[in-house]
Amino acid sequence: MPRRLALLSLATPLLAAAKPDFAPLDAFFEKSVEEGTVAGGSVLILHRGEVVYQKGFGFSDLKPKTPFPADAPVVIASISKPLLATTAFRLVAQDKLDMSKPISDYLEKFQNLKIESGENAHRAPTIEELFTHTSGLRDDDAPSGRPWFRTWVKGQSLAQVTDRFALEFPLKAQPGTRHAYSGIGTDVAARVLEVVSGETRNALLVSQLAQPLGMTKTFYRDANSIKQVGTMPIRYYHDGQGRLVPSKKQLIPARDTYSASGGTIISTAPDLARWLLMIRNHGEHDSKAFLSPQTMSLMLTPFPRSKNAHGGLFVRKKDDKGKALRVGHTGSSGTNCWIDFENDIIGIVLTQTRGKDVPAFRPAYEKLVTASIKNSLEK
Repeated sequence: MPRRLALLSLATPLLAAAKPDFAPLDAFFEKSVEEGTVAGGSVLILHRGEVVYQKGFGFSDLKPKTPFPADAPVVIASISKPLLATTAFRLVAQDKLDMSKPISDYLEKFQNLKIESGENAHRAPTIEELFTHTSGLRDDDAPSGRPWFRTWVKGQSLAQVTDRFALEFPLKAQPGTRHAYSGIGTDVAARVLEVVSGETRNALLVSQLAQPLGMTKTFYRDANSIKQVGTMPIRYYHDGQGRLVPSKKQLIPARDTYSASGGTIISTAPDLARWLLMIRNHGEHDSKAFLSPQTMSLMLTPFPRSKNAHGGLFVRKKDDKGKALRVGHTGSSGTNCWIDFENDIIGIVLTQTRGKDVPAFRPAYEKLVTASIKNSLEK
């Protein structure tokens, strides 16, 4: 029954006062806006599967002082990666995909790969190596490691872009030998999913993940989805003087044309809560199996030589046996979500202030969330 109540409450923007004392958290967010740390954001906290805190704070647009809604649709940036990985495991459950197979079994152009050093790759990366950043593909910080900012990708299909990766982007290392954060790897994984499903990446996200979980405002960003989500918060960054200024507006891709597969999903805090609740509930959503408990256990298992679990979430804390106690993911746009299994907390904070400009912001509010809930249990 508690799981059902939690899901129902997600549809209600205004909630009754929560049992934990979140006054310190309220004060922190208010101060962060007043001091110009962030423009604003949306927050959703669940404890034991039930919503205990939900609000928007600050502003979605600083100029007219537009309040930031609690259910505002935002670009979640790299939280896109574990969402896409969850979609992949749905295809595994349907016997359409084997995560342990090399991608050359699905994408012919990724046969006979080379390493930058000139040696031959022992094999192509596997799909699970793509989602756990152990593929050996070019990492984000390498030259041309962020092709989504390059002009040559504009108007291209995902297939055209990944074909060029195969032909012109040699591996940086042998697959499976090191962890190096690679958005290119997520693009290649997305292309594999297109091939095995027969759907475009954008349609696949909706049919396999968003629609079954009731995530009604979750889409890849393109000309079609922008019409459906409506007005979105302005994205900000800190200039040289530490002032919040609007980011350069990104072009909106035509429907089903290329954008970064690991960085351009639009979603809301309530939508992400449905996904995280499913994970917390061992694959169950709305009293039905979305994924099996065995699959969920694998998805939360740390991957060898990676900082990530098989399902793409970062493992932030492990017990002495290597079991994940805390998982999560951030996004460069200022987004963050986590599951704290020790304290049974799900947290989602979605700002649109560039994350790297405010490194102390995330750990500060996470500590306040945990403290507020733990203190309430001690009373």
